[in-house]
Amino acid sequence: MLKSANLLGIAGVFFLLSLNACRPYHVRQQKYIQLIQKEQFALAEDQLESSRKAKKKEKHKLLYVLDRGYAAFQQGKWSESSEWLMKADRLAEDYRKQLGYDALSLLVNANVKPYKAEDFEVVMMHYFNTIAFLKQRNFESALVECRRMNNSLSDMYFKSSSKPKYKDDAFGHLLMGLTYEGSGDINNAFIAYRNAYEIYNSDYASFFETPVPNQLKEDIIRTASALGFRNEADFYRKVFKLDSIQLNRLKPFAEAVIFWQNGLGPVKEQWSIDFIITQNAGSISFNNAGLGLNFVFPATSISQQDANNLASLQVFRIAFPKYISRSPIYKTASASSNGEIRSFQMAEPLEQIAFKSLSDRFSREMGLAILRLAIKKATEYAIRKENKEVGALMGIANAITEQADTRYWATLPSSISYLRIPLQEGKNKVILRANRLNNAIARTDTITIEAQKGRIYYEVYNTIKP
Repeated sequence: MLKSANLLGIAGVFFLLSLNACRPYHVRQQKYIQLIQKEQFALAEDQLESSRKAKKKEKHKLLYVLDRGYAAFQQGKWSESSEWLMKADRLAEDYRKQLGYDALSLLVNANVKPYKAEDFEVVMMHYFNTIAFLKQRNFESALVECRRMNNSLSDMYFKSSSKPKYKDDAFGHLLMGLTYEGSGDINNAFIAYRNAYEIYNSDYASFFETPVPNQLKEDIIRTASALGFRNEADFYRKVFKLDSIQLNRLKPFAEAVIFWQNGLGPVKEQWSIDFIITQNAGSISFNNAGLGLNFVFPATSISQQDANNLASLQVFRIAFPKYISRSPIYKTASASSNGEIRSFQMAEPLEQIAFKSLSDRFSREMGLAILRLAIKKATEYAIRKENKEVGALMGIANAITEQADTRYWATLPSSISYLRIPLQEGKNKVILRANRLNNAIARTDTITIEAQKGRIYYEVYNTIKP
């Protein structure tokens, strides 16, 4: 039999743990995020460096390393950025293999575990690292990152019991094609472009309402033609209805591929859902009629003791994470150089991917939350038998610790678009214009590129602040 002193100690531990879990992660990172919103990346990096808590806490370590990599990236510190991002990749892989925190997370909440990163966040680690290597014209390392960008998502899909809709990344294949082409490997570029098209045409069109970029269509026909694949070129011209694409048009002196990172992705917040519990023969139902939610679990999925404890409840509340959109200021953008004007085309709808990814694992999160609640209630029930006062304290601690995991990579863009624009020999000024909803030009920026014949240059355009 547990003694009262022990019970008070247990309750005290739960209460102290609960106090640390109340504030959403992005609130604790408010100073850093505000500097990012102002595009003051050097000051944001200083803020991270001075944050002792962020550096020391193991459970937030991955997010700290990701933020360091991002801040270095935005300042053009390509080598330093790669070092941080590769460290983040190793951490994410290690955390996904660790099971030691699972028992504690069931007793308290998911915030006690090291953050493992969402699937799309892992993909974005490799995106930033790919660009960092491309900026250094290290095509071999960039291609390694492209492969990891695609393979990591595939591996996570096959290991997941919930089989998410986001199982392959079209943008990853597109980026691989652009990287191959920059290295002079047209054959593999064509294959990568074709793979990207298949995913855009299926998953991205149906799940994320993102059509195949027109630039990608042109690149498929152009590379097929350059390889002498006449049947493939003719086939795709008919599929895309782009008969005007000339098979033998002159190649530009050089080109720039520009990635437009627009806005910031959605905020991860907490929402609480009330459920009514009903028990039938062999099953337990959790229902919220207002939200149209009904989850039925076999009674055998929990112990008899936990089932008995739940039988005493009629209504209970569970906390879940949810995303809230941060609508970007800018809706469209274009680039102009040497009389050419090109519009950016959507390539990676990160906000839609984030919403879909969280929705796909909703049922799994529900199951974990219900199991966590059952264990908490079982513990509370046992303690109440020994000491009503401590049991009441335990009930308060349980209510406070019912917190959703609201951690996330807060500085990812809302979306990534891209374009290709021809360059002339020597110095090229590329004028970038970002437009608001009414199509009024609200921001103009300039990139200068000293072009060499036959090269593809990779640039990044950020629009976060007004």
